This record gives sequence, C-alpha cells and structure tokens, in this order.
Amino acid sequence: MKRQKTLILLLVISIVSTIFFAYGCNNKNKTVVAEVGNDKVLMYEFENQFLKILGNNLDSAKKTTLEQRKDFLDLMIKLRLKVLDATEKGYLESQEIKTDLDNYKKNYISAFLIDRKVVDPQIKELYERKKFEVRASHILINLPQTATPEDSIKAYQKAQTVIDRLKNGENFGTVAAEMSDDPSAKQNGGDLYYFTAGMTVPEFEDAIYKMSVGDYTKKPVRTMFGLHIVKLVDKKKRNDGIRASHILIQDVKDSLGRVIDSLASFNKIQEVYAKLKNGEDFGKLASEYSQDPGSAPKGGDLGFFDRRRMVQPFDSAAFMLKVGEYSTPVKTPYGYHIIKVTEIKQYQDFDKAKDGLKNDFKRSPLYKTEYDKYIDKALKDYDLTLDKNGIALLFSKVDSSKTIGNIMFDSLFNDAEKGTKLATYKGGFVTLLDVVQLLQTSRDMTSSVANLASFTKIIQEVAKTPVLNAVAQKENIDKDEEYLDLLKEYTAGLLREKIDLEQISSKIKINDEDIQKYYDSHIAQYKFKDGDTEKVRPIEEAKSEITNILRQEKFSETEKAYIENLKQKYPVKVNADALNKAFNK
Repeated sequence: MKRQKTLILLLVISIVSTIFFAYGCNNKNKTVVAEVGNDKVLMYEFENQFLKILGNNLDSAKKTTLEQRKDFLDLMIKLRLKVLDATEKGYLESQEIKTDLDNYKKNYISAFLIDRKVVDPQIKELYERKKFEVRASHILINLPQTATPEDSIKAYQKAQTVIDRLKNGENFGTVAAEMSDDPSAKQNGGDLYYFTAGMTVPEFEDAIYKMSVGDYTKKPVRTMFGLHIVKLVDKKKRNDGIRASHILIQDVKDSLGRVIDSLASFNKIQEVYAKLKNGEDFGKLASEYSQDPGSAPKGGDLGFFDRRRMVQPFDSAAFMLKVGEYSTPVKTPYGYHIIKVTEIKQYQDFDKAKDGLKNDFKRSPLYKTEYDKYIDKALKDYDLTLDKNGIALLFSKVDSSKTIGNIMFDSLFNDAEKGTKLATYKGGFVTLLDVVQLLQTSRDMTSSVANLASFTKIIQEVAKTPVLNAVAQKENIDKDEEYLDLLKEYTAGLLREKIDLEQISSKIKINDEDIQKYYDSHIAQYKFKDGDTEKVRPIEEAKSEITNILRQEKFSETEKAYIENLKQKYPVKVNADALNKAFNK
C-alpha cells in the first residue's frame, strides 16, 4: 500500500494554487468596449473578467452570445460607476481603505515577485512539453534518499543488471514484472499509462521528454523514490480535454457488491449498441437505458474531463475517438459503457494558456524546488545572520527536548525580552516577538523539536516576506503593468464594497409592517402538513428569513435607482461591434 501511494505521488501531484493571473497579458487588446464617463472598459479587461466566471474556459467564452456578453459588461459598468462615485466622494483617502491597501501590497507583492522570477521562466518549457502526452513504462529499484553506501551499491548493481538484460533484447514488460520493486509491475509490466509535463518529478520528466519512442534509459534515473529504468512507449499531440457522453449498463451484483451476472449486462449493452448502429439518437438512448443516474437525464453527458480522470479502460477508449464518434462497448469495473465524444478542447496558444500553465507548474514538484532555491538566494543576498546573544537568550529558557507546540513562549519571556533580536538582515531584523507571533498563526512547526535547526527555519520564514518585499522594490515590481492591473482590480473591489454599504445598504430599512405584509401575501409557503392537519409557521419563526428576502429585494431596487442617477452624471456608451469580436484574437 505504501509503495502504491508512492507511485501515485510520482505521477499525480495536487497542490491547490492560490494566485490567479489574467490570460493574454502580454498581448493586451485595448479596444474600447464601453465608455463610462471619462473612464474606459478595454477589451482585455472585459475578456479577463468574463473568463474568470467561466473557469478560464476560452472555448466556452467564444460560444457566448452578444446578449450574454452585454449582461456581463453591464455588471462591469455598474462597478465602474460605483468606483467613479467612490473616488469623487474621497473614499480612497479613508483610513480603512488605506490600511487595507497597504496590507494587500505588503502581502501580495512578494507573491507576485515569485511568479515573475520563479514561475514565468519555467512555464514556456512547460508549455512546449504539454503539447504532447507520453506513455511510459518503468522498472523501479528501491533506494531511499537516506540509503547507506552499501545499499546504494546494491541498488545500482541491480539497475545495471536490468539494463544489461534489456540490451540483450529481453522484453521490457517481462523484465519489469520480474525485477521491478513497483508491485503493480507484475500485472502491468511497469506501464504508467499516459501523462503529460508537470505531473511527475523533474528528473523523471526530463528523462522522458528527451527520449524517442521505443527508447529506454541506458543509465538509471535517480529520483526521491529510487532508481528508474524508463521506456518511452508512445508520444503524441494532446488536447486540453474532451467532452463525452456515455450509456452505462451495470453488472448485476449481490448485497456484498460481488458481480453475479455480467452476461445480462453484456447482452443489454449489445442491444443498445445495435440500436445506435441502426441510427437511433445517442442522447435519447442514454436517457432511456443508461444506469448512470447522474448523466442519464442529460442524455449521458459527462461534461469536460482530462486524461486520467476516468478509469483506464474508459479513458483509453474515449481519448481515441473523434468528435461525433462513439465506441464499441467498453468494460470497466462499473459495467459496460458506450462512449460518444461530443467536443474536443484544443490546446491553446501560449498567451491564452498562460494562467493554466502557472497553476499546473505550481502543482508540480519542480515548483517547490525552484521556490526554495529563490528564497535561499534572497536570504543569502540580504545577509540573514543569526544573532548569537539573542539565540543564547532563547535557549537559556527553552527546553530543547520538547516540541515547539508544547512550549508556552508568552510565559517564558517578558515584554522586554520579546524585543530581543534573533537575527539581522540588510534593512531589518527578526525579534523574539516576531517568532512568537508567527507560531501563534502558523501550526507548521508545532511538532518540530525546539532545536537550533527548527528555530532557524522559523526565523527564515519570518524574514522571508520583508526580504522579498525589498527585492520586489529593487526590481520595480510596483511599476509592473500586470501588478498595477491587479492592484486596480482589488482597489475597485474595496471601493464598491464601501459604496454598497454607505450608499445602498445603509438606506434600506425593514420594519414590522413590511414583514407582516410579505408574510400575509406569501402565506401559502409557510403552510405545512402535520399528519392530516394543515398548520402555518408563525410569523415569529419566519421573521429572520423574511427580513433577508426583503433586504435583498430592496437592495436591488435601491441599487437600480442609484445606478440610473450615476448614469446621468457619467454617461455610458457600449461598443456592441467590438463586444461581438471578443475572444477572437
């Protein structure tokens, strides 16, 4: 089980990305799609915002109607009007917004710097590699990173034996089944199925993408998991996912989930398949026969999915089909399927794929490696140095046999001691108080032993943000056009919230008479059955619910009147012809 988990980690890394960057920022389309007073909504701004609500799906954006685009543009215009009004009212000078913006700049500019210096240089190569998907097999020789010299020698000798057998013409799958320390190799001959760049550790990926189909590595590839002898089985152009429908006939199973009648499901799927071949509609047959309760009502539609999302027999059959084609019956652990591909999402050009590439890279093992290297260099460049006296004070009171989470720092040190410097760097220093505050908000180090190595990591973590902010200032990140766009977007959000609160929400009043009137006119929805008796929820129970409904209704009414007044002050013009050409670059 542990080895199986290891192999999953090898091929599928899933770390949630936290930073969103708009697509196409290198080629901004500055066509005006709307004028709001003296302000302008540019094409790239509209496209970026619209794509966000569509999950960054460019294919879906291209299919939107002019009316749908106008509806979304109307929302953007409302925001612009609110921002213009808030600016005129001097809200940007309010201490509340100033503080919020200062915190945003302090916390976000370092993240933007990392994207510029760590992520951007890597994603061009990732883009080129992700044009292709590869199918590989491997033979794994266990070799922990903490292996002794003797174990390392044995592992490399075993790897050489494997390579010699392959050179002598033995079948890769046969050798894998016999020699690999991956237990699944006995069943699959070392097959790792299809994957693409960013889904495996860097050393493994580098080896695969430098090979020709049919080749195997003549030297073992060392990764954190051991030694690998890798064979490239297939390499072909990939797409960004497919949309498919299916008809599922499940095997008959007993109460324990064991299949007791597979023949009946086989005969049934053959019957449905014959109807398809006779020209009957796939969606209609799926609605009538499919035993997948989630997709059957939708004509079998499963939506878009990527490679490796489905079980392998299903995945393999689906990704071989062209648009409009359907498969012969496919057997999976769920039963028999007939699969039809309805759309194929083509691989996008670099600018349009940039956001997805950033997220893919941040999920890859290489990101952490490159991130750590950049942080280490920044701390070194800014000469982060531990203060011997401060460290001595720390360990004079800290029990180094305990874990950090079991130490009560507040009671160990008085206020004066908490001001003690533990480290210095160019332009700043780290105090004991900084460390205590970090430990109060982060639980990452609580299980670590309270030794010098652990506190060094904590001190580095404290110093990281101010040092990166200093680097960002030196690199003029605050003048970067994309950074300024994001800052503008964040500022607009703050101003809109303040307008909503002070110019709309504060003017809404809900009284008991309003609540009673709503309750009386909607009394039917508060009636319920208690056995054979019809009862009515008392108004006291529904009061909070009704208040929320009325508040939303009155917000919409008040906002509409407010926006109409603003349009008199800031005339709005929409360029429908330009809007119709959105997403066509």
